[in-house]
Amino acid sequence: MGSKERKERNRLNMHKDILHAALTIVKAEGHQSLSLRRLADSIEYSATVMYLYFKNKEALLVDLSKLGYQQLNISIDKNCKNIVDPKYRLKAMLTTYWHFATREKELYLLMQETGLKLNESEPMPAEMIAFIDSINQTITKVCGDENHTDVFLKHKCYISIAIVQGLASLNLIHKGIDARSQSQMLEDAIDSLIDSLN
Repeated sequence: MGSKERKERNRLNMHKDILHAALTIVKAEGHQSLSLRRLADSIEYSATVMYLYFKNKEALLVDLSKLGYQQLNISIDKNCKNIVDPKYRLKAMLTTYWHFATREKELYLLMQETGLKLNESEPMPAEMIAFIDSINQTITKVCGDENHTDVFLKHKCYISIAIVQGLASLNLIHKGIDARSQSQMLEDAIDSLIDSLN
Protein backbone atom coordinates (compact mmCIF):
# COMPACT_ATOMS: atom_id res chain seq x y z
CA MET A 1 0.00 0.00 0.00
CA GLY A 2 1.38 3.38 -1.02
CA SER A 3 1.69 6.37 1.27
CA LYS A 4 -1.27 8.10 -0.43
CA GLU A 5 -3.57 5.14 0.27
CA ARG A 6 -2.27 4.85 3.84
CA LYS A 7 -2.94 8.55 4.48
CA GLU A 8 -6.46 8.23 3.09
CA ARG A 9 -7.14 5.13 5.21
CA ASN A 10 -5.84 6.94 8.31
CA ARG A 11 -8.00 9.98 7.50
CA LEU A 12 -11.11 7.79 7.14
CA ASN A 13 -10.33 5.96 10.39
CA MET A 14 -9.85 9.27 12.20
CA HIS A 15 -13.15 10.56 10.79
CA LYS A 16 -14.88 7.41 12.04
CA ASP A 17 -13.26 7.71 15.49
CA ILE A 18 -14.34 11.35 15.78
CA LEU A 19 -17.91 10.43 14.79
CA HIS A 20 -18.07 7.70 17.42
CA ALA A 21 -16.76 10.09 20.08
CA ALA A 22 -19.39 12.63 19.00
CA LEU A 23 -22.06 9.92 19.14
CA THR A 24 -21.08 9.14 22.73
CA ILE A 25 -21.66 12.80 23.68
CA VAL A 26 -24.97 12.94 21.76
CA LYS A 27 -26.30 9.77 23.41
CA ALA A 28 -25.34 11.00 26.87
CA GLU A 29 -26.40 14.64 26.64
CA GLY A 30 -28.20 15.31 23.37
CA HIS A 31 -26.94 16.91 20.18
CA GLN A 32 -27.51 20.46 21.45
CA SER A 33 -24.63 19.98 23.89
CA LEU A 34 -22.21 18.98 21.12
CA SER A 35 -19.65 21.44 19.77
CA LEU A 36 -16.46 20.93 17.80
CA ARG A 37 -14.42 22.40 20.65
CA ARG A 38 -16.04 20.12 23.23
CA LEU A 39 -15.54 17.15 20.95
CA ALA A 40 -11.88 18.08 20.47
CA ASP A 41 -11.41 18.27 24.25
CA SER A 42 -13.05 14.87 24.76
CA ILE A 43 -10.66 13.13 22.36
CA GLU A 44 -7.67 15.29 23.31
CA TYR A 45 -7.15 16.95 19.94
CA SER A 46 -7.05 20.62 19.09
CA ALA A 47 -10.17 22.30 17.72
CA THR A 48 -8.15 23.00 14.57
CA VAL A 49 -7.96 19.26 13.89
CA MET A 50 -11.76 19.02 14.04
CA TYR A 51 -12.05 21.59 11.25
CA LEU A 52 -9.91 19.37 9.02
CA TYR A 53 -12.72 16.81 9.15
CA PHE A 54 -15.85 18.96 9.53
CA LYS A 55 -16.55 22.41 8.10
CA ASN A 56 -18.73 23.30 11.11
CA LYS A 57 -21.04 21.78 13.70
CA GLU A 58 -23.82 21.35 11.14
CA ALA A 59 -21.54 19.23 8.93
CA LEU A 60 -20.73 17.07 11.95
CA LEU A 61 -24.44 16.66 12.73
CA VAL A 62 -25.19 15.65 9.13
CA ASP A 63 -22.47 12.99 9.29
CA LEU A 64 -23.86 11.76 12.62
CA SER A 65 -27.31 11.57 11.04
CA LYS A 66 -25.86 9.49 8.19
CA LEU A 67 -24.27 7.20 10.77
CA GLY A 68 -27.67 6.87 12.45
CA TYR A 69 -29.32 5.86 9.18
CA GLN A 70 -26.51 3.37 8.55
CA GLN A 71 -27.18 1.81 11.95
CA LEU A 72 -30.94 1.79 11.31
CA ASN A 73 -30.48 0.14 7.90
CA ILE A 74 -28.19 -2.50 9.42
CA SER A 75 -30.80 -3.22 12.14
CA ILE A 76 -33.56 -3.56 9.55
CA ASP A 77 -31.43 -5.86 7.38
CA LYS A 78 -30.49 -8.00 10.37
CA ASN A 79 -34.04 -8.29 11.73
CA CYS A 80 -35.81 -8.75 8.40
CA LYS A 81 -33.44 -10.58 6.06
CA ASN A 82 -35.11 -13.98 6.46
CA ILE A 83 -38.71 -12.74 6.26
CA VAL A 84 -40.09 -13.59 2.82
CA ASP A 85 -43.76 -12.60 3.15
CA PRO A 86 -43.87 -8.87 2.33
CA LYS A 87 -46.62 -8.10 4.88
CA TYR A 88 -44.66 -9.66 7.73
CA ARG A 89 -41.48 -8.05 6.40
CA LEU A 90 -43.09 -4.60 6.36
CA LYS A 91 -44.36 -5.12 9.89
CA ALA A 92 -40.90 -6.21 11.05
CA MET A 93 -39.23 -3.26 9.30
CA LEU A 94 -41.55 -0.69 10.87
CA THR A 95 -41.29 -2.36 14.28
CA THR A 96 -37.48 -2.28 14.00
CA TYR A 97 -37.67 1.42 13.12
CA TRP A 98 -39.84 2.08 16.18
CA HIS A 99 -37.48 0.16 18.47
CA PHE A 100 -34.54 2.10 17.05
CA ALA A 101 -36.34 5.41 17.64
CA THR A 102 -37.19 4.57 21.24
CA ARG A 103 -33.86 2.95 22.16
CA GLU A 104 -31.60 5.45 20.40
CA LYS A 105 -33.65 8.48 21.42
CA GLU A 106 -31.00 11.19 21.11
CA LEU A 107 -29.63 9.87 17.83
CA TYR A 108 -33.16 9.47 16.44
CA LEU A 109 -34.02 13.07 17.40
CA LEU A 110 -30.84 14.28 15.71
CA MET A 111 -31.72 12.31 12.56
CA GLN A 112 -35.19 13.87 12.47
CA GLU A 113 -33.94 17.40 13.08
CA THR A 114 -31.20 17.07 10.47
CA GLY A 115 -33.72 15.75 7.95
CA LEU A 116 -35.98 18.74 8.58
CA LYS A 117 -33.12 21.16 7.94
CA LEU A 118 -32.32 19.75 4.51
CA ASN A 119 -33.52 22.15 1.89
CA GLU A 120 -34.33 21.52 -1.73
CA SER A 121 -30.82 22.45 -2.87
CA GLU A 122 -29.26 19.76 -0.69
CA PRO A 123 -29.65 16.16 -1.78
CA MET A 124 -31.01 13.70 0.73
CA PRO A 125 -28.19 11.58 2.18
CA ALA A 126 -27.78 8.19 0.50
CA GLU A 127 -28.33 6.44 3.84
CA MET A 128 -31.72 8.12 4.26
CA ILE A 129 -32.66 7.30 0.66
CA ALA A 130 -31.72 3.65 1.24
CA PHE A 131 -34.03 3.53 4.28
CA ILE A 132 -36.96 5.08 2.39
CA ASP A 133 -36.36 2.88 -0.66
CA SER A 134 -36.36 -0.29 1.44
CA ILE A 135 -39.76 0.62 2.92
CA ASN A 136 -41.10 1.62 -0.51
CA GLN A 137 -39.93 -1.62 -2.15
CA THR A 138 -41.59 -3.71 0.53
CA ILE A 139 -44.84 -1.75 0.23
CA THR A 140 -44.72 -2.34 -3.53
CA LYS A 141 -44.45 -6.08 -2.88
CA VAL A 142 -47.33 -5.98 -0.39
CA CYS A 143 -49.50 -4.35 -3.06
CA GLY A 144 -48.60 -7.14 -5.47
CA ASP A 145 -49.77 -6.97 -9.05
CA GLU A 146 -52.36 -4.30 -8.36
CA ASN A 147 -52.15 -1.36 -10.73
CA HIS A 148 -50.98 1.24 -8.19
CA THR A 149 -49.28 4.42 -9.30
CA ASP A 150 -45.86 5.47 -8.06
CA VAL A 151 -47.58 8.38 -6.30
CA PHE A 152 -49.86 5.98 -4.40
CA LEU A 153 -46.90 3.82 -3.35
CA LYS A 154 -44.83 6.83 -2.30
CA HIS A 155 -47.74 8.19 -0.24
CA LYS A 156 -48.12 4.85 1.53
CA CYS A 157 -44.37 4.76 2.17
CA TYR A 158 -44.38 8.19 3.80
CA ILE A 159 -47.55 7.38 5.74
CA SER A 160 -45.90 4.25 7.15
CA ILE A 161 -42.82 6.23 8.21
CA ALA A 162 -45.04 8.97 9.68
CA ILE A 163 -46.99 6.41 11.72
CA VAL A 164 -43.81 5.16 13.37
CA GLN A 165 -42.49 8.69 13.90
CA GLY A 166 -45.77 9.75 15.48
CA LEU A 167 -45.86 6.80 17.85
CA ALA A 168 -42.16 7.26 18.70
CA SER A 169 -42.84 10.94 19.47
CA LEU A 170 -45.81 9.97 21.62
CA ASN A 171 -43.56 7.58 23.51
CA LEU A 172 -40.93 10.29 24.04
CA ILE A 173 -43.45 12.88 25.23
CA HIS A 174 -45.86 10.74 27.28
CA LYS A 175 -43.62 8.61 29.40
CA GLY A 176 -46.56 7.23 31.38
CA ILE A 177 -47.68 4.91 28.58
CA ASP A 178 -46.69 1.37 29.52
CA ALA A 179 -44.63 -0.79 27.17
CA ARG A 180 -47.50 -3.20 26.47
CA SER A 181 -49.82 -0.36 25.39
CA GLN A 182 -47.09 1.13 23.21
CA SER A 183 -46.53 -2.20 21.46
CA GLN A 184 -50.26 -2.71 20.96
CA MET A 185 -50.71 0.78 19.47
CA LEU A 186 -47.81 0.14 17.09
CA GLU A 187 -49.18 -3.24 16.06
CA ASP A 188 -52.69 -1.85 15.51
CA ALA A 189 -51.36 1.06 13.44
CA ILE A 190 -49.17 -1.18 11.26
CA ASP A 191 -52.00 -3.69 10.77
CA SER A 192 -54.32 -0.87 9.67
CA LEU A 193 -51.68 0.39 7.26
CA ILE A 194 -51.20 -3.07 5.76
CA ASP A 195 -54.97 -3.52 5.41
CA SER A 196 -55.09 -0.23 3.48
CA LEU A 197 -52.59 -1.59 0.95
CA ASN A 198 -54.90 -4.38 -0.23
